[in-house]
Amino acid sequence: MNPDLDSLLHQYEAGRISRRELLGTLAALVLPVTVPPQAGPAIGVAKHLNHATLMVTDVERSRHFYQDLFGMPVLTAQDPGVNLRLGSSFIGLYPVDQGEPARIDHVCLALENFNADAVRSKLAERRIEATIRLRGDTKELYFPDPDGIRIQLQDVRYRGGVGPLGDRDPQ
Repeated sequence: MNPDLDSLLHQYEAGRISRRELLGTLAALVLPVTVPPQAGPAIGVAKHLNHATLMVTDVERSRHFYQDLFGMPVLTAQDPGVNLRLGSSFIGLYPVDQGEPARIDHVCLALENFNADAVRSKLAERRIEATIRLRGDTKELYFPDPDGIRIQLQDVRYRGGVGPLGDRDPQ
């Protein structure tokens, strides 16, 4: 006899479970388990966090802070800001406008075989407005999450001012 079934019968005989609980459990054991098919993600699987961009009041002060505390070397300088390497990701530090508070501007998720135009069409089907920005030959796509946090999508090969194919972006 199956050890689980044997244990179940002993629990019933000892009065620890009711007849209804026994029958319900037996039915669950013999009914086929069907799992509905999982739909794939609507626009692709995010492979990693490509970067986060912080708008800061003093880029040099923030660069020193992150480098001093965490040893984050400069990945690329993109005037007026800088990107600091963080493993396979990076943190961008860029100046806020005068009088504006420092903030997280956006987070960027990396997708394989990213196609900004195709993704923008899929987002539009879901009534999510997205914009595409060109940085050299590289298309960047931005859209808000439900709380208004800006999300950027980019190809997994993008590395902060170095285009997906390893070419420096002109900006």
